[in-house]
Amino acid sequence: MATADPTAKFTKNASATLDSLQEDFSAMRDDVSKLSQQVVDLLQGKGNQAYKRARKQFDESTGEAVDAVREVRDTFSEAIEESVQERPYATLAMALGVGFVLGALWRR
Repeated sequence: MATADPTAKFTKNASATLDSLQEDFSAMRDDVSKLSQQVVDLLQGKGNQAYKRARKQFDESTGEAVDAVREVRDTFSEAIEESVQERPYATLAMALGVGFVLGALWRR
C-alpha cells in the first residue's frame, strides 16, 4: 500500500499557492500600473483645461487693462492740451514745479 508523504503533499500545495500568489501579485502590479497611467492622463487633461481657461482669462484681463491704460493716456493727453490752450502760463509754471520736484528727488 502506497501512502502519500504528508510533507511532500504540503510542499506541493505550498508551491502551487506560492505560484498562484506570484501570478496574482504580477497581475495586481500590472493593474496598478495601468491605473496610475490613467490617473496621470486624467490629471494631465484637467491640467491642460485649467491652463487654457486661466490663459484665456489672463488674455482677456490683459486686453481690458491695455484698453484702460490707453483711455487714461488719451484723457490725460486731452487734459494737458486743453490746459495749455486755456492757461498757458499756469501750465508752464506747473511743469516747472514738477520738474523741480523730480530733479530734487533724483539727486537724493
